Amino acid sequence: MLRELFFNLCLLISLHYLLRFTFRSWPVPRRGWRHALRLSALAAAGLILMLFPAPIAPGVQVDLRAVPVAFATLQFGPLAGVLVALPIMLYRALLGGVGLYAALPSLLGVIVATTLMRRVVPAVGPLFWRHWPGVIVMFAFNGVPLLFLPDGPQLFTQVYPLLLVMNVLGALAAWGVLSERFHVLRLTSQWQSAALTDALTGLGNRRQFDLDLEAMGPGDALLLLDVDHFKRVNDTHGHHVGDEVLQEIARLLEREARGRDRAYRYGGEEFAVILRDVKGDGLNRVAERLRSAVERHALRATGGTVTVSVGGAGWAALPLRQLVQRADEALYAAKHGGRNQARVWGIWSPTQGGDPASRTVLRRPQP
Repeated sequence: MLRELFFNLCLLISLHYLLRFTFRSWPVPRRGWRHALRLSALAAAGLILMLFPAPIAPGVQVDLRAVPVAFATLQFGPLAGVLVALPIMLYRALLGGVGLYAALPSLLGVIVATTLMRRVVPAVGPLFWRHWPGVIVMFAFNGVPLLFLPDGPQLFTQVYPLLLVMNVLGALAAWGVLSERFHVLRLTSQWQSAALTDALTGLGNRRQFDLDLEAMGPGDALLLLDVDHFKRVNDTHGHHVGDEVLQEIARLLEREARGRDRAYRYGGEEFAVILRDVKGDGLNRVAERLRSAVERHALRATGGTVTVSVGGAGWAALPLRQLVQRADEALYAAKHGGRNQARVWGIWSPTQGGDPASRTVLRRPQP
């Protein structure tokens, strides 16, 4: 029995090593087809382990099938544990034998114990091994139903201690492989977030803006916003107040923009908003709403009025550099037209005449 369980242990670790490559991002998604495939892979791992059992009596065999079930329960919850356990239970029912009456309760006991231990043992992470007492509790019930089989006490004494040790060692080793993967994914996610997020406002930074700009398509639009007289705010109230103003404007942009849009800190006191699927006069309305929101609410830090000028341009099958240039020229027109206003690059039509590459129609949107 020791030899068969040791082979099962090696197979368990190998299967989890392969499983680690299915985790590609952090946080780990808990829904969708990728999640379903991952649960299917865990169930398949349990079934493969059952192909190489340690037979201990006619109709009674043991293996480490409970480890993938416990992992699914610990990481994704009891429902996931049940979904992973179902194919394993069905296969064990097909095998039949008296051991069936111990196998099914044992697996259900692992799900229940792991569910209870989720409050104590954290999801698999870099320091997971420190919680080994909790892992023992997860597998403590596994094998106990052997007591109710014929010659149960003898079988229990023969099997239970070794099975518990192998389950705990297998869980710590196999989940340790996944913990290392999760640690790398978590760090990578943090580094990517830091590289693409403005530290002061929490908005996407210029690098994130450039990446998202490349993904713009028909129906999308761009707004550029510049804080009016921002140097005066810094000189009068200090740079810490200027930082508070920028943070407040960032919050307003995230709150007032539509859910599918995204705001960025484009430069020092400049912001950008990429609008997705803008219809009709939507670009004018959003531009004016953002301008008006700043005028109404970005007052707390200075005790006065803070305003922004807004320039916008819609996607028109042009090079992205030209789209940004059009929005920037609209912003320039707004600032030199008196500030605290929004202007949008108008759409050129052949009836206007002239060179379409050099013609702009800038208009003040209605609130």
